[in-house]
Amino acid sequence: MTSKKNHMTAASKKTSMPQKSSSAPKRIRGERQIQIYQNLRREILTLGLRPGVPLDETHLAQKFETSRSPVREALIKLAGDGLVLILPNRSTLVAPFDLLLIPKYLDALSLLQRTTHHLAALQRSDQHLESIKKAHTCFMEAVEKNDSSVTIEANLEFHLAISEASCNPYFTAAYKRLLNEGMRMQHMHIEYMGWSPDEPGVRGHQEMIDAIESRDAELAEQLAKNHAEQFDQAFIRFLSQRLSEHIKIISS
Repeated sequence: MTSKKNHMTAASKKTSMPQKSSSAPKRIRGERQIQIYQNLRREILTLGLRPGVPLDETHLAQKFETSRSPVREALIKLAGDGLVLILPNRSTLVAPFDLLLIPKYLDALSLLQRTTHHLAALQRSDQHLESIKKAHTCFMEAVEKNDSSVTIEANLEFHLAISEASCNPYFTAAYKRLLNEGMRMQHMHIEYMGWSPDEPGVRGHQEMIDAIESRDAELAEQLAKNHAEQFDQAFIRFLSQRLSEHIKIISS
């Protein structure tokens, strides 16, 4: 009896021993994919990778010292952000930047910004409002530090927090895609012209928060429209800048 009992106990211990988790490699690969995505996204947005540049999976896998699978997953995610273009022949390149489409882009951005901010004033919860205010604090801290890359990211998070408060995931998804595409435009003119705390576009954030907090949908929409127009004007002003005006020619 004792022998049989010991045998049963040993068998039960054997079956109850924890099995090795098979999720570890998947988790590591997932973390690697996120790292590659974040690195490539940063390079694209800051124009380290120029529009139209081809992205070769094998080359990128060597660069990041990994297999092609996490690279491919990162590229698919970037394509969803509108930052990478995957062609039918399976070649991949940084999404082109077509100056002729800028007016249409700005129209779409203005329309979605007005819509999401209008709805946010009507639909927001106290938790939404708290998230918006927190994002604004991060934005102002980035402006004070004069870090253009961090400021641009913080600006995106602020407007996305407002969009989330609209409680319409379809508008939010479309708006997020437009904001991602527009970040390259922001880097182009902000890197050159700067972004100060006194600019109307910066001051307008607090006015938006006040309108959303008081549930004034019409005012929130108008402020969003003004904000989009300020971005339009800033970018057009950048394009019209003549860099040669700052070059002094000394004659002998």
